[in-house]
Amino acid sequence: MTQQIESPPRTTDDVRRLAVDRGDALNLDQILVPLNGFRRSEQILPFASMLADWFSGEITLFHSLPSTHPARGARPGVQYPDAPHDRGTSLAAAYLEEVVSRLGPHGVKSRWGVATGDAASMIASRSATSSFGIVAVATTARARAHRFVSRGLLEGLWRKTAVPLLIVNPLHTSLNGVQPNSPKQLIVPISHGAADSALPIASAIAGASRSAIKIVLSKSNPTDEIEDELINMFSDDNVELEIIHGERKMVRQVHGLQADNPGSWIVTGSKMRSGITRSILGSTSDMLVREAIGPIVVAPDPKVMRRRKRSAHEATRNLATSL
Repeated sequence: MTQQIESPPRTTDDVRRLAVDRGDALNLDQILVPLNGFRRSEQILPFASMLADWFSGEITLFHSLPSTHPARGARPGVQYPDAPHDRGTSLAAAYLEEVVSRLGPHGVKSRWGVATGDAASMIASRSATSSFGIVAVATTARARAHRFVSRGLLEGLWRKTAVPLLIVNPLHTSLNGVQPNSPKQLIVPISHGAADSALPIASAIAGASRSAIKIVLSKSNPTDEIEDELINMFSDDNVELEIIHGERKMVRQVHGLQADNPGSWIVTGSKMRSGITRSILGSTSDMLVREAIGPIVVAPDPKVMRRRKRSAHEATRNLATSL
């Protein structure tokens, strides 16, 4: 069912400017991009660059060295800088500087940073304490059984992140060797009501990228009430909206919609369940990520976001006082 929105008399530039303002309020102009030195991780760069372009923002390239690296701290009798012990930091810095130099000619504003420690922990901490609005990463989502044996980066971020994740699967054929175009449509599955954490992000991205929104409402939602709230919200934001009713297998439906609309993005909210809880209770966002054929933004539930940000800030303060 398509909902027609009567837009106030605003120009296209006005609509985009207001969307950019909404995105800036969500810090979507500050994008953290973890890179590990492999080509697959760099496949996130075109999508992160899109965000930076839409919101006139900046990308921070980030690399985390293993915690066993000598840069973690000086040992007795070793003077720093010491070339053999500092080699990892030097190589990481040279690599990130090279990527920055490749982004510059395309008008992408970027910088870089290196840290030492568990990658997921460092990414989550940096993003929560440095006002980043989104972490953009190219990584594969592991199957449930595999996660218990080897968590991987995405599982670590899922447990710790306090900010939304933009995820692309670098193994998917549609993302290999093809320069992606801006989305014409954002697909937003809603199963928690109109206050879903994905909606403000979807509205900002849609307005800034001049794309439409297709909302898929689960059968558990009170249809008329939710539809009225959505129509009012997106009418105020001047975003083109279409609302359809979810099928029994809504995850498969959403994946089908993305396949039928090449270049489209999925934007979904999540309670970010992890470990045994996620295996027992399930996770719609987890299933969406594992089978998505294009970019997907996962926004943590506001309560989860606030709790994790507090934890990250407390950990930072404790670290500072212990030094």
